[in-house]
Amino acid sequence: MMKPTSSQPAAQRKKSVLDADRWFGAVNITLLTVVTIVTLLPVIAVLLSSITPMDDVIKQPSAFIVIPTSLTFEYYEWLFRSGSRIIDAYTITIVRTIVGTALSLTLTVLTAYPLSKKFLPGRGGVMSIFFFTMLFSGGMIPTFLVVNGLHLTNTFWALIIPSALSVYNLIIMRTFFQTIPVELEESAVIDGASEMTTLLKIMLPVSLPSLATISLFYAVFHWNAFFDAVLYITDRKLWPLQLILRDILVKNDIGDLALGGSLTDIRPPSSVLINTTIVVAVLPIMCVYPFLQRYFVQGMMVGSIKG
Repeated sequence: MMKPTSSQPAAQRKKSVLDADRWFGAVNITLLTVVTIVTLLPVIAVLLSSITPMDDVIKQPSAFIVIPTSLTFEYYEWLFRSGSRIIDAYTITIVRTIVGTALSLTLTVLTAYPLSKKFLPGRGGVMSIFFFTMLFSGGMIPTFLVVNGLHLTNTFWALIIPSALSVYNLIIMRTFFQTIPVELEESAVIDGASEMTTLLKIMLPVSLPSLATISLFYAVFHWNAFFDAVLYITDRKLWPLQLILRDILVKNDIGDLALGGSLTDIRPPSSVLINTTIVVAVLPIMCVYPFLQRYFVQGMMVGSIKG
């Protein structure tokens, strides 16, 4: 009678582990696929609705996803036609995103760099003050009174200055600076570099992952923000794109958004133009992600190692 060898139980255990890994991988892929489909369906529905000819929309008014027989971009022409408010709002949003991101990133770097120095007197107290603002704020009315007292209401800078610095991003940037070896700075000091030279030529090139991550955070915030415009802007000519989008979604009507068309034009359904406006508002910021994706995870992980 043949006796079992000692290698058989080990082989069985290895096979069981491999089977368990296969089952876990299959379940994981299935769940992620379902979540992805559920997440993408509304996006696909809105996108298809914005490029579907009007005849197809009329034929399938109750379908969740309209399958177009051909493609059209006439709804986008309606939105960007001369005289449309969407052009002004788009310009304000783009300028706000660029200027706001640049200013916020500059303030974050200039604040986080000195606070990362252990020899800075009172840096713990300063960080405590910053952290306190994350837990408690002055409130909506006091903040409005401050902005109004500075004569910023109904100006472009009301969208930039009150939210110029994020303490959360400041902490990430400060932590990243602390992870950089101090020998890099010491070598620069020995060569006669000033603090500003060290920051610009040594620290910032090394900090590219965190800079890209924080820039993405600020850009997404400024692009999507609308509530500060609700509080501080009453002139509709200064409304950003997201506030116009909110307005037409709440009212379920495009109003005078596409008055660039002539009286003889056939006006598309409001629901289709609303979906087109959503695509116009979301697509640009989505195009930024692929360029910053390779820095995103690295910047987040490194910036959260130390406290």
